[in-house]
Amino acid sequence: MPSERGAIISFVARVSIGSEEWRRAWRRELRLLGRVRRGAWRREMAELERTWAIASAHAEGVSIRKIAAAAGLGPTRVHAIVRDADIDSLDAALGELRSLYGWPAPEDPDGSRDDELAGRELIAQRLGDEVEWLRDCATWLAQLELGEYPPVINLRPEADHPERCNIVVDLGRVRRVLLRIAADVDELARARSVDELEHAQVDRDVRAERRRRLAESPLAFPAHRRSIRQYQQAVYDFEKERWRRGEADSHPFDRDIYPP
Repeated sequence: MPSERGAIISFVARVSIGSEEWRRAWRRELRLLGRVRRGAWRREMAELERTWAIASAHAEGVSIRKIAAAAGLGPTRVHAIVRDADIDSLDAALGELRSLYGWPAPEDPDGSRDDELAGRELIAQRLGDEVEWLRDCATWLAQLELGEYPPVINLRPEADHPERCNIVVDLGRVRRVLLRIAADVDELARARSVDELEHAQVDRDVRAERRRRLAESPLAFPAHRRSIRQYQQAVYDFEKERWRRGEADSHPFDRDIYPP
């Protein structure tokens, strides 16, 4: 009798273990299928936004060839999308998608990357800016990996056009920008409003803020154990570089600073 009872208990235990394993496998499968459904929904919504972006760009007068190159599609496919698209219906669908599910709003074609340099009202907007900087870093890394030619960036904001201060991006620059992003995002994640920011606070000078976002070190005056002539040349070169970077509003000549 004891042996029979032990056999029954052992059988029940094995059944219980098997049932628990089956339940875990069933729950895991449900989660995996849910992930597939979410991925399929996101892809469908992304294709909806792509169709809207293509149709709206064509409606603004952008050529099929340029749209096809930007979208990574053939011109024939883009022409078919434009022909079948109803922009008004797409606008309504995307508006509902953003209001109900928080789908990100498209970029304003009349906007500028300079907008972020003037500051944002919401933490979420600042986080969106940092996402764009992360994409920039990914683009620079991809270009550096190809090894054909290094990326070039402008230290000055777009509003300074045609004045530019182009610098070459290397791995050290990318690393410093990533560290800057990490520091800013860490503070943004803990702040309740932009008014509470300290290190991630936007500089009032948009040129200085542009340099900060690009992790540019302050320009240091060179050591000058030299003659008076060499010192005057060093002052002129220093002030000219400050003007080129946008740290000074006028050329050294306009401030009576001349080379010897």
